[in-house]
Amino acid sequence: MTAMPRYRTDPSPRALATRLRALRTAQVPVACGVYAGLSSPGPTSSLHARITHAMASAFVVGASAGVPRFEPPPSAQLRLLTAASWGRLDGVGADMTTFPVDLASELWWRVHERTLGSLRTAERRVACDLLLRLGYPQRAATVIGLSVIDPRKHVLSPELALEELAVLRCHLPASAVEAMALRGARSGLPAETRRDLALLVVFRNAARGADSTSMQAAAALAMKAASELPSSGFTAALQQVRLHRAIAAVPFVRRDVVETHRLLGRALDGLTAITPGSAEIDRLAWADEAYALYCFLVRTHLTVGLGQRAVGYADELVELSPGDDRTWALLGDALAASGHLEDALEAYGRGVSLGGCGAARAAYLRGFVLERLGRVSEAAEDYVLSQRIDPTSSVALPGIGGDQKSQVRAEPGGRGRGVGERRDLGRRRTQPRAVQARGDLARAGEQAVREVVQASMHGLG
Repeated sequence: MTAMPRYRTDPSPRALATRLRALRTAQVPVACGVYAGLSSPGPTSSLHARITHAMASAFVVGASAGVPRFEPPPSAQLRLLTAASWGRLDGVGADMTTFPVDLASELWWRVHERTLGSLRTAERRVACDLLLRLGYPQRAATVIGLSVIDPRKHVLSPELALEELAVLRCHLPASAVEAMALRGARSGLPAETRRDLALLVVFRNAARGADSTSMQAAAALAMKAASELPSSGFTAALQQVRLHRAIAAVPFVRRDVVETHRLLGRALDGLTAITPGSAEIDRLAWADEAYALYCFLVRTHLTVGLGQRAVGYADELVELSPGDDRTWALLGDALAASGHLEDALEAYGRGVSLGGCGAARAAYLRGFVLERLGRVSEAAEDYVLSQRIDPTSSVALPGIGGDQKSQVRAEPGGRGRGVGERRDLGRRRTQPRAVQARGDLARAGEQAVREVVQASMHGLG
């Protein structure tokens, strides 16, 4: 079994500015234009892009009440990264009205105009989600009436609690947002809202691999809230699948493989028993949950060394969303883990062809496999391509056990000094600071994006 490096990207604003500059000249344009102008999806569009376009279409025709809550897309900066990959840094601004006219579709401007009007609760929910997907956190906060907040005392809205937290995740530490969600899950909010808040805490902890008391409490609260809700119908059945997927994360972080796969098996059985209706939004909702579940199945099987089983589940991802770079990343990882290195090269190559920042990871791992196959010159070309796309990346190399995995800059041949190797020397210890009690979220969001854009434009000439 071939152990693959863990590829990481620096999430800081300064690193984002560096990526935007690099993407502008990397010559790897994103193949799909949904996140830069809301153009119609095509064969290269991912499932989450098709969902975003469908949400926008439903919103502008007044059909928001029929739009379910979907999984969040993989990046909060999709519009910025897409526009930069096309060499269009004029498309990364913080104001929707200044978006380049030649990139924006008619749907883009209809969304813009619709969000300025009077909106009902369901419309505000969809508008907030949509604006966050398009990279406008300030506008999203305005739509749901969120401007100034005290995270220690704020009472979440019964109808828009998840939207409030989605906006707050752009501005507050994860710990503060999760504490608010857990507090809401224990409150007198409606059962559906309490369930979703509890699941948010479970998923966030699972993403970090944290076996925390908060995660365990949230899982119990989610199950309690779910028991108070109807159990029949398409939406209820889909939510049961999501619940079992979330609960499976609890034994997974404890490395209880048997219980993890038992719960995931229940989720998979529930998913296959559901028949979506004829409405496109229902089919997308089913596919959205299926994609998240199969991603989890791939990762859990890779973790316990069942690479061939992981390949089978990754093939399902290809059927669901061949335009998603995560699909080819997971398939490539599964194939490499199973020893099918030539097939892994092809999978990573498909990821590179989709362009954008995701191509950096695909190129690096394709280079890693090429190096293992002795094709050193080809590997060097892929390492250079990866660095050209994302010079802020680092990798945790395989073969280094425990929590002591060394991160190195993703340079050709994996060489480079360890990230943070000397960072703590001479650093003054400080006491942890409390979370800021109040903040103007709209202004904070606008300023953050403006600073990134200004940094990206600096020196471009």
